[in-house]
Amino acid sequence: MQHPPEPRPREAEASRKPESSLLWDGPTRILHWAMAGLFLGAFSIAVASSEHGRIFPAHAALGLLLVLAVLLRLLWGFVGSRPSRFASFLHSPAALVRYLTEALAGQDRPAGGHNPAAGYSAYAMLLLPLALAATGIAMGRGGEWAEDVHGVLAYAMVVVIAFHILGLAWYTFRHREPIALSMVHGRRRLPREDSIPSSRPFMSIAILLVLAGGGTLLWKGLDTRARTIRLPGLAAPLAVGEVEKGGHGEGGQGGEGHEDDD
Repeated sequence: MQHPPEPRPREAEASRKPESSLLWDGPTRILHWAMAGLFLGAFSIAVASSEHGRIFPAHAALGLLLVLAVLLRLLWGFVGSRPSRFASFLHSPAALVRYLTEALAGQDRPAGGHNPAAGYSAYAMLLLPLALAATGIAMGRGGEWAEDVHGVLAYAMVVVIAFHILGLAWYTFRHREPIALSMVHGRRRLPREDSIPSSRPFMSIAILLVLAGGGTLLWKGLDTRARTIRLPGLAAPLAVGEVEKGGHGEGGQGGEGHEDDD
């Protein structure tokens, strides 16, 4: 006698049913908000204060701490949880064009992690701070070309962030899922089998300690009066901002000696 086929196990069906599951680990979320806050702080100081103001050197300190956060995120992109690795959101230009075409037509499908547009914006938001730091250091060493390039890169970062936020808003409206909150609690609506097993709490603590240590060293090395910042391992401090002609590039000394007028 032939028996009817056994029904599909409920566990297998449940594993494919979208539910609130852990997607982003702790280090990814910490570095995400650290980079956002540090760039916002550095950009706000640059816009609101004069380049020769006493508060302006804090702009450089925040920028260098941003570089540390970016470097940690680059490392985590190779050794972190699967959705946080670069390999999981490495999309071809053709995939980006196809996704944008489908999104504009309202035919895009929900993505478990970074969709192609989010992936490319993530790469841009990792590379631009490194270029900003390079041009900022070049300004402090007297590179006249660097100031304009530094400004263009800063506003390019603002544009990328704006498109990123618009993309989040569109995805939330299109798929009725507030994905911005996933970078707070780490959870997304996705099949259980696509989730990660742990938020990596010990690595989260380690990254917080590294950022706190880096911030402490930068704060101790910051001299707002001399307009310099000293980094571990460097013999001479870095000048902050553009070095005036005739200056020595260290602490704004030389030239006309503005401090002697007091």
